[in-house]
Order: sequence, then structure tokens, then C-alpha cells
Amino acid sequence: MRVGVDTGGTFTDVVFADGTIRKVLSTPSRPSDAVAHGIVEANVTELCHGTTVATNALLQRTLARVTLVTNAGLEDVIEIARQDRPHLYDPFADRPEPLVERTHRLGVVGRLGADGVQRVGHGASSGMAFDKALRNHAACE
Repeated sequence: MRVGVDTGGTFTDVVFADGTIRKVLSTPSRPSDAVAHGIVEANVTELCHGTTVATNALLQRTLARVTLVTNAGLEDVIEIARQDRPHLYDPFADRPEPLVERTHRLGVVGRLGADGVQRVGHGASSGMAFDKALRNHAACE
């Protein structure tokens, strides 16, 4: 039977292909325990899993420091934000801190098209420069 599982911070929801739903308490220290408890005695042939745990930890800033690796020139998009900001034209509006500090955003050369085909290669020198930059970031922690 096909089963979909969503692991949340409080509950783990298990939805079976026949429409049956089970809600079990999440086990944050071992999320797989809640999944196993939710699918016990089920003949699972396909399991689809999603989680909000990592997203919540990122938004609540309870994760370890992370480095954002993105295309060169797009390092600040996460801070600039989208055009649906509450005060788009107010330069004095309070804005939340970006999820990743500026010093932990690395841009790498290279581009993929919408079809997944590489349009601009990164080249060996770019790869070496990226590796060095990432090691420098790790050393600063």
C-alpha cells in the first residue's frame, strides 16, 4: 500500500492510499521511530516522506550555521527578498535578518537551463576557488 508521511515538530501524520489517516506523536530525537509507529502492521509498498522539521529549525534559527552556495551574482537574493515585502518602498522598514549571513554566502560560476542542461560550465579553476573559499569558511567557525 502507498503511504504518505509528514513529520512535524509535534505530530507525524500518516496517510494511507485508502484514505485512512493516523496521527502519532513525533519523536524529535529519532523521527524514524514515529514513522515506524505510524505504519506498524501496514503492508507498505511505497513510502513518500516529507518534513517540516528542517524548515522550522531554519526559521527558528536552531540549526548550526550554514553556508549558502548559489550562482555567482545571486548571493544577495535571499536578503533582497521578493517584491511582496510589506513595505516595498520604505527604506526605513524593519526587515528580518536573512536566514544566512552575508559572510556565509558563496557564489560559484555556472548556469543550468530550465531543462537541467548545463549552459555555462564552472571550470576547474572555479571549482578550486570554491573549495578554498568553503575551507576558509569552515576554518573561521
